[in-house]
Amino acid sequence: MDENASRLADCFLAVFPDISADEIAHASSASVQSWDSVATVTLLAVVEEEFGIEIEVKELARFVSFGGILSFLREIERQ
Repeated sequence: MDENASRLADCFLAVFPDISADEIAHASSASVQSWDSVATVTLLAVVEEEFGIEIEVKELARFVSFGGILSFLREIERQ
């Protein structure tokens, strides 16, 4: 797991403490029962704080899975 994935996993554990570390890489709004709109906003805030970024509303559609968020983070890192 690279640094971004590890940091993002920590964000997920902060928002979803009931999921195991093994489940995080495959976590999505469909697979995590407690992932609702409030959890999405909370996760967004935690990710922004952890990575020192601001996420635009148009990017929210990507905030439905660990993989989608990680892909987003890797893209902005390359910019």
